[in-house]
Amino acid sequence: MHHAYIKGVAAAMVLGLGVAACSSSHSTSGSSASKPVTLTEESVTGVTFTKNFNPFDTNSLGTQANLRSLTYEPLFEFDALQPGVYHPMLGKSFTWSNGGKTLTVDLRTGVKFTDGTPFTSADVAYTFNTMNSNAAANYSGLPALASVTTPDTSTVVLNFKAAQYANIFAIAGDTLIVPKHIYSSISSIATATVADPVGTGPYVLKSFTSQLVTFSANPHYWGGTPPISTVQIPYYSGNTAATTALAAGQLDWAGNEIPSLQQLYVSKDPSTNHYWFPGGNTVTLWINVAKGGPLADPKVRQAISAGINRQELSTKGEYGYEAPATSSSGLILPTQQSSLAPSLANDISATADASKVASILSGDGYAKDSKGMWAKGGQEISFAVEDPTAFTDYYADAQLIAGQLKAVGINATVDGVAAPSWFTDAADGNFQTMVHWGGGVGGAADPYPFGQYQYWMDSSISAPVGQSATSNYGRYSNAQAQAAFTQYENTNDTATQAAALQKLETIESTELPTIPLLYGADWNEYSTARITGWPTQSDPYMDPSPDDPEVGYTLMHLKATS
Repeated sequence: MHHAYIKGVAAAMVLGLGVAACSSSHSTSGSSASKPVTLTEESVTGVTFTKNFNPFDTNSLGTQANLRSLTYEPLFEFDALQPGVYHPMLGKSFTWSNGGKTLTVDLRTGVKFTDGTPFTSADVAYTFNTMNSNAAANYSGLPALASVTTPDTSTVVLNFKAAQYANIFAIAGDTLIVPKHIYSSISSIATATVADPVGTGPYVLKSFTSQLVTFSANPHYWGGTPPISTVQIPYYSGNTAATTALAAGQLDWAGNEIPSLQQLYVSKDPSTNHYWFPGGNTVTLWINVAKGGPLADPKVRQAISAGINRQELSTKGEYGYEAPATSSSGLILPTQQSSLAPSLANDISATADASKVASILSGDGYAKDSKGMWAKGGQEISFAVEDPTAFTDYYADAQLIAGQLKAVGINATVDGVAAPSWFTDAADGNFQTMVHWGGGVGGAADPYPFGQYQYWMDSSISAPVGQSATSNYGRYSNAQAQAAFTQYENTNDTATQAAALQKLETIESTELPTIPLLYGADWNEYSTARITGWPTQSDPYMDPSPDDPEVGYTLMHLKATS
């Protein structure tokens, strides 16, 4: 179970020419003639149900359970599976000007919030200004704004401090618009409890208990009445409980890893029980370099990488659904092959290499101590891998890694925690290492890896330890990396962008702020027994997992099975 509920902070695609390919070919299906249908879904396990749907709060239930986009909407919906394709939502079209520093968005008119208040450019301006002025509320990695203007009620002009061609997804796809008339009176916006969400989206909160959250269709939705009349999200303590519910036919849609999926789920009814796991992201061992000590040494990180048996993680921890990473670049392969520096192809072993560990560490001044562990100056290389016990696969990966590293003389242990603690510890930098999904959009393959590297390395969207960071949880800082990010963001020239990416690949490969482990699957199980219209390999109209910001869009394309 792993969902990038805080998505990568850069573009799903480079939109080089003013306005990119815009598509609305997959129109929403109205439900005037269809029977009422309830969909039961699960996107994350082990998260305590507290009645908080604040989209600015990374610790709210709305954020952690991927419920935000049922209520709130972005300006555009980007299709991570078809880079360059986006769908108008609250925005109808956009244009870049001023060398990529100014983005003008033409807004949809006649839209109302679920409390009946009209949606205008003032709500968009308020949302962007709030995120720009409050780092803790900037969940999408919105780049720094110089100003926001509203020439009229249906136009918003975003003026950025630097060129942002590469960040259109963070700006227009992952920022959810909230009503100014409600949020402007809330203090401590990044931590406030919002019990009753009001947005422009297809659903409204109907009822809440600590075991079940229910949303009902918004009858006044601008996109037409949602064909799925009710969406239920039950609480599950962990992947095992969710798997049991899925196998029993109690879930229509799920987003978790299931061992023996064919046997436990598909075989129960092959005509209706399906899964599709498009790739993905690069799962890594995220290193907190801000903690100092041996982990701050790139040579130690290289040795840790050499001591990991990725094949074992793939087969034992991930049941074969996720392949071992093959390149220290961190790129998702083979999807991102065209961006890969040839020298970084197949440069990490699928199995552990004890002699390479010994060579790196002895060359770095380390020697085995009396316990057989690598140490220098009396200090062992000793650290914990922190992961939620509810994420059974990641917890298994952490246990495997600890055992593998101990076998080569690196004293790694496992710190199993509750999922809410893990999310908070990641954002606050309160960990040593953790197995964590990579950046990218909706967990789906991003053929432009700029966003992945930002997610791992961009110090401008990190924060001091103890303060909540949007990403770069490991607090990595490198002036060359920052220069490469700036180089990439300031140009539409593909050759210049490619040169910047090569610099970032080299830094990731040699410095290893994150250690590539696996190519992450985009978890998605679904049943056609009662509901049809799901994204599939033959009709990949949207990233299929039950995640923000695409879950609301997908729900509008489903309907009762006739």
